[in-house]
Amino acid sequence: MMRSSFAFVARLGLLASVLVTGASCNTTTAPSFDNSQITPLVFTTQTFAGSLPVNGSLFYSIVVTQQGPVSLMLAAVQTPGGAALTTPVGIGVGVPAGTGCPRTQSQTTPPGLAAQMTVTLNPGTYCAAVYDVGNLSGAVNFAMRITYP
Repeated sequence: MMRSSFAFVARLGLLASVLVTGASCNTTTAPSFDNSQITPLVFTTQTFAGSLPVNGSLFYSIVVTQQGPVSLMLAAVQTPGGAALTTPVGIGVGVPAGTGCPRTQSQTTPPGLAAQMTVTLNPGTYCAAVYDVGNLSGAVNFAMRITYP
């Protein structure tokens, strides 16, 4: 009976040392860093609205002050009388040049209540454009929400 008690205590001691060793291997310390150099993004939201003619294009200039996401949401396309349309039009982002907005990124989309396009831009002056991709048979009114840092 004494031998089995001794063996039990020896096994218990071995198990305890394994648990202590295992516990020490799982200990981690989070790295410390100075977060005073991190500048939080502050976003600006603007509405760009107007009347888009057949085969036309309109743009709105924005100034991005910090690198970050710029989102475009084509919120509405309507007839001049105010009836909602689901007609897809083009939206895009570019750099203004004279009286135009050559788009560097664009897509065709119907209106919706979520951003249809998000791009990451560096600080600078950009333009957000709305344009007819050939789907319009008459002028339409539109509203776009632009959010940028």
